[in-house]
Amino acid sequence: MPKGYPGHENDACALNENIRALTTLERSLIQTFPATFKWVGNKTDIEQMIGNAVPVKLAEFVAKALKSCLCDGNNEASTNIENEINGFKKWLKEKNTYTDRSISDILSRLKRANCIRHIPVPLTPIYLYYIEQEDAYAKLTTSVKSQLKRAICCFMEYKR
Repeated sequence: MPKGYPGHENDACALNENIRALTTLERSLIQTFPATFKWVGNKTDIEQMIGNAVPVKLAEFVAKALKSCLCDGNNEASTNIENEINGFKKWLKEKNTYTDRSISDILSRLKRANCIRHIPVPLTPIYLYYIEQEDAYAKLTTSVKSQLKRAICCFMEYKR
């Protein structure tokens, strides 16, 4: 407790001389940093880093939840995309007689487009407009832009 602290009506307990400030280690443990974590800097800087930190376990939980939604295929949207891609590959091979290499190239371009701007399900023609507005798309060469558009249009044709 800082010297001269007058107390506050909403303090959790009555003030007495036995109350002490938390140590830097105790503060870092509350923020779920491992006890072995090495802090570098002066005491003030370290206290500020700890106080401003997102608790490690909270960040870990959020990251795992995002990974589950985006990568694991455990949700309905991921399963729908996988089914769409499998059907699209079959359509490219059987109806359009694309080679395996060409199919792989088209899928790679769709993945790249998805990284620039998430491909919605269902995919609509307005997606082409939206992806063209992205900075990452604008930085691509004309040739790559054309390849991405062709892959997107091919996927939209499949969906008709």
